[in-house]
Amino acid sequence: MADTSQQIDAVITWLDGNDEKHREKRLKTLQKEAIKRENELTTGRDKTRFIDNGELKYCISSIKKFAPWIRKIHLVTDNQVPEFLTDEMQEKLNVNIVDHRDIFETYEWALPTFNSRTIETALWRIPGLAPNFIYFNDDFLLTKYVEPDEFFRNGRVVLRGKWRPIREYGPLRLKWNKWFSYAVKRFLGITRSMHLLLQIRSAKLAGFSDKYFRAPHVPHPIRAETLRNYYDEHPKQFEGNIKYRFRNTDQFSSVYLANHLEIKKNQAELNPPDDFMMINGETDFSMLINRKLKKIADGDVKFVCVQGFEKFQEKQRKNIHRTFKNLLDMNESNTGLSDNSKT
Repeated sequence: MADTSQQIDAVITWLDGNDEKHREKRLKTLQKEAIKRENELTTGRDKTRFIDNGELKYCISSIKKFAPWIRKIHLVTDNQVPEFLTDEMQEKLNVNIVDHRDIFETYEWALPTFNSRTIETALWRIPGLAPNFIYFNDDFLLTKYVEPDEFFRNGRVVLRGKWRPIREYGPLRLKWNKWFSYAVKRFLGITRSMHLLLQIRSAKLAGFSDKYFRAPHVPHPIRAETLRNYYDEHPKQFEGNIKYRFRNTDQFSSVYLANHLEIKKNQAELNPPDDFMMINGETDFSMLINRKLKKIADGDVKFVCVQGFEKFQEKQRKNIHRTFKNLLDMNESNTGLSDNSKT
């Protein structure tokens, strides 16, 4: 095993929006900011963004099983601790609970925040973070064994994605997208996050004007030094991005900024995203879900993202739970994460 494996951490962002205290804090913040900011994302305040569907157990279990070389798992939360992560389990699973106050030290004016893009901007400030880390959303899973050099290789980050032309988002296009996002959410139940615009803004900050490297929802390898150096030189960019308590289309992503900064410095290896799969409760139909679950069970993919879990039908949820539990051996006592998830 390469020595560099001891220098790689996992970082997961998580919150339990079902928690009454957190819900009250969010509602109080909404009342204080009753007047919406210009260019605020239509779905940025949607309560489904804050629902905890129990995916975190799968995420942590997949890291422990398929990336046991991870030095430490940092779980970034808002003054919350998942019920299953007792002090004993945190020690057993090598999980470090990181509060928002830890990463926004000296920037407490940005708290509370309910904006993942704001939180991601400050992840590199986690105390004791390894020089290299892999960023996971709590709905990301590893589904096959992975080696460290599938994320960091010869001093470079390994990125998955495809080049796409940069298309400008002028005022009219932004207004059309805002209306369209509202319409598809209201009539079709589909949430649009303006994810491509987020990546484009991030690429432009790194100096790209014609094309950007479009990345899917996969675990993202990041070198903390890359973001630290950038924000040391551009403190206003950091402050400007963390001021939004809810998602805004004026924001960029530190994740995709880091990607493009590495590409610009020729410190990235670019791979196609052919080892990734998304399962979406808002858009996938039963036959497609079953096909995807079979591919996961057969070991045909390495990375899975599950979105809109609360939108799946009960039978679909049961199938997903069954597939993940079997894959991750979560019914075995030695995992420390034996699961009793409700369907």
